[in-house]
Formats: sequence, C-alpha cells, structure tokens
Amino acid sequence: MSFQSDAQNAVKIAFQPKFKGENLALNKVYYFKNDTLNISNFKCYISNLTYYKNDSIVHASVKKAHLIDAKDSSTFVISENVFFKYDEIRFNIGVDSLTNVSGIFEGDLDPANGMYWTWQSGYINFKLEGTSSLSPARKNKFYWHIGGYSPPFNTLRQVALKANGKVSIQLEKLFEEIEILEDYQVMSPNDDAVQIADKLVFLFNTTH
Repeated sequence: MSFQSDAQNAVKIAFQPKFKGENLALNKVYYFKNDTLNISNFKCYISNLTYYKNDSIVHASVKKAHLIDAKDSSTFVISENVFFKYDEIRFNIGVDSLTNVSGIFEGDLDPANGMYWTWQSGYINFKLEGTSSLSPARKNKFYWHIGGYSPPFNTLRQVALKANGKVSIQLEKLFEEIEILEDYQVMSPNDDAVQIADKLVFLFNTTH
C-alpha cells in the first residue's frame, strides 16, 4: 500500500499507544489474563525515521529523535513538512550510540523529559510504569526502563513496516511475554533489558 500526502498536508506518521485494541488510557484499570493492570506512564523514543519506496530511500526525517509521551497526544504525530510517496517506513526504538555520546541535550532529548540516566550517561529508549496485581513490589508497582547502547547491553532495535501513515503500539503484547512476578523492575542496562528490547519490535504494527 502506498500513502501520498495531498497538496495541503505534509506527510505524517501517527503513532497510537493501545491496550487490548483500545487507545491507551493512563491510570485506567485493565483486566488482562489473570492480572489487574494500571499503566501510569509510557514514553519511548522513535529515531532515524526513514521512508522507502520500492526498497529505495525517498526521505529521511530531519528530526533524528522524537519522544512519544502518552501524557501528551500531540507527541504522537511526526510531520515531515514535505510531500512524497512511500510504501515502507523504518525506524529505531530508542536513541543510537552516536546520539548518546554527542552531548545534545535539547528538545526531545532534554534530560528534563525523564528519559535520561545521569548516573549511566545514557538515554532510556522505552519506559513503561504502573501497577500489576502480580508484582511483588511495594504497592504492586512495576518499572520497565529499557536502555543501554553499548555491547553487550545494546537495546536499540529497528522496526520496518509497510506504511499507511498510522502505527499502533500494542502494549498488551509485552504482558503476554514478560513474567511480572520475576521482571517487575528493570531499570538499568542488563540481560533483562536486552530481552525486553527484543520484544519491543513486535509491539509496532500498521493500522487501518
């Protein structure tokens, strides 16, 4: 499927966080399998967004890193301000190693956005927080802060999608794959973070 912006509108990609087919609502109680969940915070970086037509690059997004924040729906849309045809998009979930060490701390990369480890000197690629009835932590909380850009804990992942301008982020898939009873707190670059990063690719799907 090929998507083309019309004469009045720039090419845009709209990312929509979802849970069980519905648009994600923060602080809403979700019943999923044998768990009772409440998601209070979701953020992730989309970087190096590139558009393809017949396997050839037609445009690379000028904005290298874009922060999606579930608390602000205006962050869900990436607009290119130019017009072109494309049939595929490719992007990274997270911030690449070059950006991590470049010292660029402004805009979406500002540490004030809560996506930077000062103690680790690196960005959090994907953050999901909330409560789960299965979590043994205090007040049943869980924290998944997935980051790390150096081997063996590189958590940057690439996604390629046949595009029509809309991408859903199906967060419930994480809860199908992760045992919260064991991995209720992942907050540093480690083996658990790498394993969760591998699963993030499958959250992103083209919607109609």
